Amino acid sequence: MKAFKVLFVDDDKDILFIVEKYLSRQGYHVTVADNGIEALGLVKQKDFDIVFTDFKMPEFDGLELLTAIKEYRPETEVVIVTGYGTMESAVKAMKFGSYDYIQKPFKLDALKALIDRVIEEKKFRDQNIILKRRIKDGQRHRYDDLIGMSLKMQEVYETIDRISSSNLFVLIRGESGTGKELVARIIHNRSNRKDKPFVPVNCGSVDEGIPESRLFDHVVGLFEASRGGTIYLDEVCDITPTLQVKLIQVFKEKKLGLDENLREAEIDARVIAASKMDLEEAIKDGDLRKDLFDLLNGANIKIPPLRERKEDICLLLNHFLYKFNTKNPKKIGSVSPEAIDILLDYHWPGNIIQFCSVIERAFATGVEGAIEPGDLPKEIRTFGEASKEKMLK
Repeated sequence: MKAFKVLFVDDDKDILFIVEKYLSRQGYHVTVADNGIEALGLVKQKDFDIVFTDFKMPEFDGLELLTAIKEYRPETEVVIVTGYGTMESAVKAMKFGSYDYIQKPFKLDALKALIDRVIEEKKFRDQNIILKRRIKDGQRHRYDDLIGMSLKMQEVYETIDRISSSNLFVLIRGESGTGKELVARIIHNRSNRKDKPFVPVNCGSVDEGIPESRLFDHVVGLFEASRGGTIYLDEVCDITPTLQVKLIQVFKEKKLGLDENLREAEIDARVIAASKMDLEEAIKDGDLRKDLFDLLNGANIKIPPLRERKEDICLLLNHFLYKFNTKNPKKIGSVSPEAIDILLDYHWPGNIIQFCSVIERAFATGVEGAIEPGDLPKEIRTFGEASKEKMLK
């Protein structure tokens, strides 16, 4: 950490003093500059790992500095510091290659968290994980139908790359609305089973109306329906205890029974299971058998909730605007900075599905031109205000 070099640029010398003192105490090598021209000179002389720059500065602003740094030192990460209660400058900076943005007034520990995130990413590069991906594809803003450039989504992409061509069973964890089935379908479509069926199974209703004596045959039927493709078990903790036993029996025996020529037919299907629950707690509570968990947990993918990757919101916004603009006669070309602030502030309990619904609602209610704060659902508009009132109590 001591060798990690940070440059902080701001025309407010009081901010520079506070930031330099704090980050130095945290063990970083810190340099400060009070204008963009001086900062560019320092970047040309030294190899900084990360540069924080205020967006609005006289003579040479943050966007100009960002562009220049990317020309001279493309490997240096740049974080834009924005003010004035709007995200317009941050959105623009992201298009020019800003690693992230942070709003004034900011907390000092937020700076440290961003730096630590960059440090962790550099560790991955040292292990040739993220570096290899960037050399081949460039920094990915999407992966098939998955949208996101955050570090957590890059890790999801890397895992899919690593396991798709294998026959490992996969366990996908994530809250409702994060896209677990989408990830499962991408894994299937990138595997050597892509030309065979993808069979989604609602685990909460898979054995409804089936006598216990026929459950084993029912499980066998699922594998037969896949014809060597992929079986997707949605919300695996909803499987009844009896059916869990039958699944384990089929997995362990690796047999489907006898085929039409009276020969034993081996299982030839990949299983991808998903759950929104804490699986370790589900095992403790008896909702999931440990031996079934062990069988399914060949590879593990954790999909982050939207509140943990808010840097992806602008990308998702552009994606859904494009999607719905192609289907609607009335077009929405943009979202006002004030509305973007509200979207970024919200906690998104319904994750991507909820976010998509909010944008779709704007089209359905006849919004045209730009989405303004008044076009957003009331619970989203008032969330920030309610949170502030709660903190003051």
